Formats: sequence, structure tokens, C-alpha cells
Amino acid sequence: MDKMIPKLSQAAMNYRECILELPEDAFLKPINGWSPRDITAHLIGWNRHTITGCRQIRMGNLPSYFSDAPNDYKNINDESVALYFSQDRELLLAELETSYLSLENFVQFMDPDDWTKDFGVRYGEHTITISNTIEALIQDYDEHCQEIRTWSINLT
Repeated sequence: MDKMIPKLSQAAMNYRECILELPEDAFLKPINGWSPRDITAHLIGWNRHTITGCRQIRMGNLPSYFSDAPNDYKNINDESVALYFSQDRELLLAELETSYLSLENFVQFMDPDDWTKDFGVRYGEHTITISNTIEALIQDYDEHCQEIRTWSINLT
């Protein structure tokens, strides 16, 4: 837990910087079907889904978003892109920060023993814990940031 929260915070800050480095008009340009705007909306949604999912894990339940796993979470992601519909970069980044701070607040005040505790939640043969759920979100932030940076280099 002591290392996970700073890693999550760093991933969120890196993503924000990545978006701010983009030329203004690039925020709405598609990368493999999604624009940086869409990716930002997707991450806002996942910050919120992660809070709900962690609560469900603590109750011994599989997070509800796993019902969309066979679709590679397409429905959940599309829902976030539609829900956080603003085209304004600053507004979406403010919403990203708000959703991130809610998640950070949630995990900071969680019982430290709950991070790696096995609550009996399984998906296939995988044990689902709060720790590996947060780790997956960190990876998502990092991968999207790298994708956007690589794409933006090719814009010039």
C-alpha cells in the first residue's frame, strides 16, 4: 500500500502532463479510433469504477464491471466516453482530477490489510484483490500515456 498510492498518483500526474503537452487541436483527433479526449473520459470512468469495484471486492463480490470483460470492457468504456462528453480539455482534466482524488481518498483511508487480502473473489483462475485492481489501473494510465506520446511524436 505504501508504494501503490504514490505509483497511482505519479501515473495520474504523468497522464495529465501528457495531455497538456498535446497541441490544442490534437486533443480531439482519433488515435486508433479513440481521441485523447475519449481516453481521458475512459480514465475518469475507471477511477470511479475502481472505487465501486474495490467496495465490491471487500464484500466478497466480483466487481460488476467484469460482466463486460468478454467484450474487452467496450460497453463500459463507451458509456464513460458518452457520460463525460465535454470537448473542453481543461474541463475534462478537472473531472479527471476530481475522480482521481476521490479514488486516492478512498484507498488512503482503507484498512491497510485489505490491500492484499484475499476476499475470495475470483475471475476465472485469477484472484482479484484491491492491490491488483489498483495495479491494473496504474498500468492503464501508463499505457495510454505512452500511446498518446508515441502518437503525438508522429503529428509533427
